[in-house]
Amino acid sequence: MGYDGGVTIDAAVSERIEIRSLVILANPAAGSFRASVIDEIEARLRVRGVDVETILTRSQGDIRRIAETTWHSCDAIAACGGDGTIGEAVAGLHAREGAKPALIAIPGGTANVLAHELGLPRKADEIADMIAAGRTRPLHYGLANGRAFFLMVSAGLDAAAVHKVSPELKRRTGKFAFIVAAFAALRDARTPDVVVESDRGTMSARIAIVANAACYGGPHLIARETATDRPGLSLVLAKRDDFASLLRIGWSMLFHTKDAGPLIAETPILKARLTAGRPVPVQVDGDAFGTTPVAIEAVAEPLRIVVAR
Repeated sequence: MGYDGGVTIDAAVSERIEIRSLVILANPAAGSFRASVIDEIEARLRVRGVDVETILTRSQGDIRRIAETTWHSCDAIAACGGDGTIGEAVAGLHAREGAKPALIAIPGGTANVLAHELGLPRKADEIADMIAAGRTRPLHYGLANGRAFFLMVSAGLDAAAVHKVSPELKRRTGKFAFIVAAFAALRDARTPDVVVESDRGTMSARIAIVANAACYGGPHLIARETATDRPGLSLVLAKRDDFASLLRIGWSMLFHTKDAGPLIAETPILKARLTAGRPVPVQVDGDAFGTTPVAIEAVAEPLRIVVAR
């Protein structure tokens, strides 16, 4: 099993469920919000006898709180938005007591890494068909200082770039916001090396990535043997972060080549602790997450996520 053009392949972990009741969570203030898509999904599912309730959130954290709330009895919870929105839902389901509904991701962000990872549809009719079919896969995830994540945690230059990506920069440059921020981070004062203590030993690097997914920043491969539907995490290290080295890494990720330059091959782990001589920026699932130190661990029991195939 592994990454194969955006779809993980392993029939043994696939499981079908019947979705008769569904709660859709969406932020109407998000730039990706499209009421027409949600309306069409609702209409197509109601024709098939599915009880659908849509809740429009008002502030950050609402999706997590609603997903965590046990009085919402439903078969599945759909998070409409980007990876940050899905991350809120994952965090809420992690904290939820008792039986946990299946998760549905309706892509609507900038990078949509999970959508690339699992080959999720984007059109309303295809999303409705996916939900009606009820095919699910495990969604493994981890904790970073107690916060749930499902894609990756990293410390170093890439995290410094994430810290520099503002909503205004995203609005002006779209998918290029991270690249613009990365050049800005390169000009900053050099940060100390990141020290990684894991169940596989102690290492140091300029950039340390603990991956739960094969993709990074979109459809770009960084951890070929890692997937959200398999247990455990992977450690990927960059020993250099100069401009030439970053170009080689970017080329490898963009064109899926095996020559990753200064990237050290991924190492399977279950837990790690990232530290540095002085605080170094940390990012979780593409969002700024303070600075080192950060303690990371895999969660043993996965969630279930609805997939197309």
